[in-house]
Amino acid sequence: MTKQEELMEQYHIDMLAAEAGGYVASPTKEGLAYTDLFFSVCRQFGIRYNHATPKERCFVEEVTRVTWAIQQGGKVGEDVRPSFSA
Repeated sequence: MTKQEELMEQYHIDMLAAEAGGYVASPTKEGLAYTDLFFSVCRQFGIRYNHATPKERCFVEEVTRVTWAIQQGGKVGEDVRPSFSA
């Protein structure tokens, strides 16, 4: 590949990235808050997500989802139904 071809390919990649809003989107405040909650739940239950079993992963994901929904104003049984409830 010639130098000009490499530059044209890079230009094409840059144009595609610009159309998509950039190479990497900055995290939103809401996204960061959810991530903080998720890791807080992991710490609360002593689960290291990257070493967790599938069952443990599902558990912390569900606890996080339900806790987030309640924090956002949802009511358990009405707006929020935990998957592990009867």
